[in-house]
Amino acid sequence: MSDIIKKIVALKDAERKILVGDIMESEKGLKEAFCKMLQKAGEPLLEEFYQSLPQGWDGFIKEQAKGEITISPQKEEKALEEISKMMAGIGATMEKLEKNTVKARKQTLKFRETMKAGFIKLVKVISDQTKGLERGPLQKECPKDAEVIELPKPDKTVIKKSDIFDCIGDRKSRREYSDEALSLEELSYLLWATQGVKKVAGNGTISMRTVPSGGAMHPFETYLAVNNVTGLKKGMYRYQPVDHKLVKLFTVPSMPKKLAKAAIGQGFVGDCAATFIWSAVPYKTEWRYSLEAKKIILQDSGHLCQNLYLACESIGCGTCAIGAYNQKLFDKLCQLDGRDEFVVYVAPVGKI
Repeated sequence: MSDIIKKIVALKDAERKILVGDIMESEKGLKEAFCKMLQKAGEPLLEEFYQSLPQGWDGFIKEQAKGEITISPQKEEKALEEISKMMAGIGATMEKLEKNTVKARKQTLKFRETMKAGFIKLVKVISDQTKGLERGPLQKECPKDAEVIELPKPDKTVIKKSDIFDCIGDRKSRREYSDEALSLEELSYLLWATQGVKKVAGNGTISMRTVPSGGAMHPFETYLAVNNVTGLKKGMYRYQPVDHKLVKLFTVPSMPKKLAKAAIGQGFVGDCAATFIWSAVPYKTEWRYSLEAKKIILQDSGHLCQNLYLACESIGCGTCAIGAYNQKLFDKLCQLDGRDEFVVYVAPVGKI
């Protein structure tokens, strides 16, 4: 077993990253067998292995290798054989990846156009707004018989740092949180700071909120994976911004682990008081801006997260913007269709 680790350490950085990543993402028991192998390895070799990993990977893998690992000897043997085969074929794997990389470079140049303004093209397009079609409600309806939680009115009493200069200067991504629960008052403040409705106009079709949005379209829904908030049961919730309420959607078994897996192994995404998960409902912006909706939606998501950063800083909490995640797993976690609504941004929140 130590020979396998030695061979992994001897690989080139890119080869090692691909191999270890594939092992830790595997559903075939490879991760369990690999972690058990790490438990049996000697300290000098183990340290050399962890030092060879990309930054941040060592903590995640060490966490996975803790405690008792349940895997039968037969499955362990087969898994180790599979890992050996993967190592033997890493050269062919890298060759395929190089070809994919060439394609990706070409696509990257093409996708740069998404970031450019193309609003003059809209004069040749008839938007659904111009056609007089309905854009849809400002917020999704509550599921029938769902539990609805009245949130406290946002209040300044939760603020510990009121100087905006200090909040901006101290703002940073924080990935470590204490076990202290988030209060309902603090959560109410954070929700208001990121999607709070200040005014409803246009016969209930337009909302002015605490964050800017192109054309006041506000195409986002806020989902909350609640793990440690006073007065709330663990589970998945959705914020109702017009009413300033929370609706309990469903419970998620092993939620912290599923959040970490969906965040491609970033364990702190599940190890926090609450994880903010923002989805986009593209049509809300496409209704007016058609082809340019994609640019506006992505710009608007940044407004949400920056407000969360500053609001967290003001109450002694931390957050970290997560753009690297598994799209299918996060959409599945929130029970979204992945077409008309899908996750675009994630941010864990906890006390520091």
